[in-house]
Amino acid sequence: MSAARRSERQASGPDGSTSSDLSPLDLAFARALVRIHDELGQPHAALVYHSALLVSAERAHGNSCVELTAWAGQPSPDTTQPFVFPAATEWAGQLLASGRCAAPDAVGARPLVLDGHRLYLRRFFLAEQRLAAAIRSRLTQHETVDLTASSALFRQLFPNASRAADWQAVAAAAALRSNLVFITGGPGTGKTTVAAKLLALLLHRTPNLDIAVAAPTGRAAAHLAEAIGGAVQREQLGAIVGHHLPSAGSTLHRLLGYQPWSERFRYRAGHQLPHDVIVIDEASMVDVLMMDALFAAARDSARIIVLGDADQLASVDTGFVLGDVARAAMVAGGSTPGRHSRSLANAYAQLAGADAALLEPEDATLFGVGPLRDAVVRLRVSYRFGAQPGIGALAAATQAGKASEALDVLRDPRYPDVTVHPMASIGSLLAPIERYLDAYLAADTPRAALDALATFRLLCAMRDGDTGVSGLNDAIEHWLRVRGRSTGGWYDHRPILITANDTATHLFNGDVGTTLAVDGVPMVHFPVPGGGVRSFTPVRLPAHETAWAMTVHKSQGSEFNHVVLVLPEKDTRGLTRELLYTGLTRAKASVTVIGSSEMIRRAISRSVARSSGLVKRLTALP
Repeated sequence: MSAARRSERQASGPDGSTSSDLSPLDLAFARALVRIHDELGQPHAALVYHSALLVSAERAHGNSCVELTAWAGQPSPDTTQPFVFPAATEWAGQLLASGRCAAPDAVGARPLVLDGHRLYLRRFFLAEQRLAAAIRSRLTQHETVDLTASSALFRQLFPNASRAADWQAVAAAAALRSNLVFITGGPGTGKTTVAAKLLALLLHRTPNLDIAVAAPTGRAAAHLAEAIGGAVQREQLGAIVGHHLPSAGSTLHRLLGYQPWSERFRYRAGHQLPHDVIVIDEASMVDVLMMDALFAAARDSARIIVLGDADQLASVDTGFVLGDVARAAMVAGGSTPGRHSRSLANAYAQLAGADAALLEPEDATLFGVGPLRDAVVRLRVSYRFGAQPGIGALAAATQAGKASEALDVLRDPRYPDVTVHPMASIGSLLAPIERYLDAYLAADTPRAALDALATFRLLCAMRDGDTGVSGLNDAIEHWLRVRGRSTGGWYDHRPILITANDTATHLFNGDVGTTLAVDGVPMVHFPVPGGGVRSFTPVRLPAHETAWAMTVHKSQGSEFNHVVLVLPEKDTRGLTRELLYTGLTRAKASVTVIGSSEMIRRAISRSVARSSGLVKRLTALP
């Protein structure tokens, strides 16, 4: 990272570790180390203090570690105490000499770990190290199975796989051979469909498998179970899958048995999950600590199927495991993206009755080219945007980093499903969805209101400010008052977003409900799969907020017919290609971008880059 980029990051605020956003925890941690050094008479107290402050602050911004080479010669994030970090080699030497920082082979109880020029908090170093080892171990444990027994059903499920490379079929073939597969792809590429077909293949081969399906949030977990169930019904797999498919998904916390009083999981190394197959969706939202916990809790014989879009926003917590794994697969191959090993190509050919050359396999046998490449399969054909070519073209241009092409799509009258407008007034903001908003406000039953609310959404890049969630919620409530509607307290049609998991009510972070009085008493209603409604008095709700608008982060795992994506009026480091892509692809029928061409260009030109050593650990030779 260049000095110019680092300076830009420091000045930007939301995505940098400037003194204005250092947390009390960052400061307390750094001061504690300095006090220890003072007691021991350490000569490197200033360096240790600023290093500890930096690595703690960077963790809060999603980085697993700090790269000394990126910060060498740069000022500390604590601008109240001027300090400039030395050259990386000198910095590393002083840290190791301080007694508060350990090398990877002697971690012990020291709070900091230095791995080459990457500085970690001990907890995140150990998690990353364990996770990489667990993934590498699974990649080397290919099953020796007779694929002939599965070929008839495979050809029934993937009838076109013999004529051309069917990437859903490739993913299924990869998962039949290994107990770990990462299936990535954008919206509508069929990740849950291939998961359903794969479960049918596995159950056909080994009946009575114990299967778990889970996701980071309750909403995403419910959607996964519904989507897999729908695919089973659509593909007429009920006779094979039967009652083995779970009727409901689980959050990862619930799957692992999170114990808040001890901040530990019930299921972990030494007391592992009983499941034979674990399907995880929305993996881009899973941070390094949670993924480490999952792999530790899964038996070596358990099959882990990870679904997600590696181009979406990373977890709000530390690390970007899915993105790192996808990048590692690309690095390991060393040639044309998308190629897999000859071993996988032969298995695909046997299952599909095809020519192995369909996959353009690699002959290389080094670790990483075969096992890692084969464990990451990217689905490439989207079936969602056939009738909405504008959304598909806009998402593709954004994903590819082509800002001019994206702006051309937004302005092209041939694509009525995508439009762009400047942020001029609340009227211009609501115009694209006013009729859907009116339909929602007119709904007089909880189910009708929930169905209407699910058709549209205002999405924001930020929480605060006039163009953030708080500002837009205020603006819409002002608009409602102008129209003569009450906005006090628990007013009718007030949308509610749950922001914390609560097992007592089975309401989870990300659930969206609506407020409608029942017999004069305000009640908040939430949808139930199949068309039902669950209703709660406001006092029973876990942490929540008004949700006329929500952040793009909160919308992950959801789909809406019509989306208005509101960009900030001033640039922020949080405005990235991944945020724009994620917001755009929440829409199924139409999307309106509210923002300037300059902000669109800036977003598309800036990609999330989180500091991590996972790619290096996964691609290193054994």
